Amino acid sequence: MRAVTIEQFGATPKLTTRPVPEPGPGQVRITVEAASVNPLDAAIASGSLSALGAYRFPLTLGMDGAGTVTATGDGVTEFAIGDRVFGQFWGRPLQFGTFAEVAVVQAAPALGALAAVPDGLHSHVAAAMPTSGMTALGAIDHLRVPDHGTLLVLGATGGVGTYAVQIAAAQGIRVIATASARLADGIRKLGAADIAVRGEEPVDQVLRRLAPDGVDAILDAVGDRTANARVAGAVRDGGALFSTAFGLDEHLLAQQRIRTANYRLDRKPERLAGLADLVTAGTVQPVIGSLLPLTEAPRALAGDITPSGLRGKTVLQIA
Repeated sequence: MRAVTIEQFGATPKLTTRPVPEPGPGQVRITVEAASVNPLDAAIASGSLSALGAYRFPLTLGMDGAGTVTATGDGVTEFAIGDRVFGQFWGRPLQFGTFAEVAVVQAAPALGALAAVPDGLHSHVAAAMPTSGMTALGAIDHLRVPDHGTLLVLGATGGVGTYAVQIAAAQGIRVIATASARLADGIRKLGAADIAVRGEEPVDQVLRRLAPDGVDAILDAVGDRTANARVAGAVRDGGALFSTAFGLDEHLLAQQRIRTANYRLDRKPERLAGLADLVTAGTVQPVIGSLLPLTEAPRALAGDITPSGLRGKTVLQIA
């Protein structure tokens, strides 16, 4: 099978040919039809997340995917051969990820989540959902924006951001989002009420004009610690500032006026189920900025893919 692998942490990901893996006890083998790219994949490849899991080399990269179960190991009762599944394929140990024609993962991934693909959902759409969608859903849940409150989304055009804008708007939250002038209309169509156009005016100044009484919460999906420090003062007392990109420094995390956190995705099976409900209801639509063949995965991991519209998710169409 073809797979994008590394031989050790820090190595350059390469498209290689590997034997088709067999599932062990509690595992399923899946013919991967589509996978999506996340910053998480590059972080794993670099070794910066080596402490969060166990890894086996050569390591096939890729966390998010969708496909069809073709074999099951002993003790598997959750899925059967022929089932279409999707999710975050983060097992322990991790060796056979989704940037491949075939993946093997635990039926109940130790660090991820796996579920049946909702009826009628294409595999490339399902593959675009797990990590970014679950992260946006969980972060907004923890932010606890009040009814008809105001949320600033920093980095609204990316994977987490495009989900966050839609999820918040569906809850009746007024969304102020950062975007380039070229992409502003696209973010408005997702539900943003106002746009802070990057490069035209500092975001903290925009907020003084658009939300003179402050915002209830800020969700950072960029990771710019300097920018977060500048806008933190716009959050009302008792509000919240969360980053999904580890964008809060020790000073912000230690202050007591507002709730702050570098959010890590929690309750993954629950988040995946909730996200699937939103997508199948038409409340949320995954934004796919690029649809590429598996051969382009190394370039996508390196950040060399530039979509023509909203960045959203980069999806690999494998089968």
